[in-house]
Amino acid sequence: MTRPIRLALVGCGSRGTYLASLFKSHPLCRVTTLLDQHRAAAERAAGKLGLPDARIETDFDALLRDAPVDALLITSNPMTQADLACRAMERGKHACTEVPAAFTIDDCWRLVETVKKTGCKYQLMEQTRYWGFVDAWLAMRRRGELGHVCFVQGEYIHYESHWNFWTDPQTGEQFGSIDPPEGRKTVPTWRQTCFVDPIYYLPHTLSPLLKILEDRVVRVSCMGTRLGSHTHPTSSTPVRDIEYALMHTAKDTVMSVGAGFTLPYIIRGALGAHWYELRGTNGSVESPRCPEDKFRRWRRGEKTYTTMELSSTPLDADASQAASGHGGADFKPVDSFLRAIDGDTTPPLDAVLAAEITAPAVLAAESARRGGVALDVPDFRAEKRG
Repeated sequence: MTRPIRLALVGCGSRGTYLASLFKSHPLCRVTTLLDQHRAAAERAAGKLGLPDARIETDFDALLRDAPVDALLITSNPMTQADLACRAMERGKHACTEVPAAFTIDDCWRLVETVKKTGCKYQLMEQTRYWGFVDAWLAMRRRGELGHVCFVQGEYIHYESHWNFWTDPQTGEQFGSIDPPEGRKTVPTWRQTCFVDPIYYLPHTLSPLLKILEDRVVRVSCMGTRLGSHTHPTSSTPVRDIEYALMHTAKDTVMSVGAGFTLPYIIRGALGAHWYELRGTNGSVESPRCPEDKFRRWRRGEKTYTTMELSSTPLDADASQAASGHGGADFKPVDSFLRAIDGDTTPPLDAVLAAEITAPAVLAAESARRGGVALDVPDFRAEKRG
């Protein structure tokens, strides 16, 4: 493009505002518009971002119709993001959304089909696949150092007592507690719907693992704890503490991946709430299990593990990029999305790949509700829906 890409932030919470700051600092981008259903929230974001002249919107259709923007960063209620992204692309605007990409198989297909129909760029802003050790393990697998990877494990067990479960319907102010704050008029946030089945956040762990395997999931089953937290037994917030999905891939790997948001956990070193392991015919690799632990590998024939000097920092990150969130990886989807628009290329985590890492989560949640029945995952690379 001959001018900076004009970006609108849709959803002015803390995460969206932070990501918008990364877009704002990028030489290919100019953040011009801020939208939130609460005007006060958009105005607060404008102040934090140092954008006194930003256009403030509260109506999504008005933004699409009137605001001079080329692309949208959508960080609003995740259960509406797929719809908003498709509506934006149908109006010729590029769009990126936060993980998870969708909550229904129909919305997964809709994302794929809308990109194909409009030619607009779509990217899922999932960042753990950009971690440096992920690319190091990918290179090891390609060199045959792991042999055939037969079994993979992963977890995203992330409990925070201050999750924003409640919001003031007038001001958009959010409150961090599993029970409603006393003395305030509040309504539940999207977390109380999403966290009912924490396995919806499976893509956060599945994405880097499928990148390493260069594979896709074809069948999934899932089971979880009962509805109602054991950690907070008196709470009225209806969440399951943990769910675990068992999956089979097209290239014959078995995967076991769990997610939970109300089960206490130990910090996994630099990876926070994330943990991964791959077991192959020639060797295995594993990420740290606790703050004192290190990355390690095992080779066939050896009697013990050896440590590996790896980290979450993307392999090609400079000092300023490495300082971004999620271990230095937050800048990567920002940069790749903008460069895809500027160079008219396909984003690295496009609609097809987003659907491939999201659909197993959608079906896993359904499987858990149906007692663990195994369900087939659609092939989003097919010419049309099956």
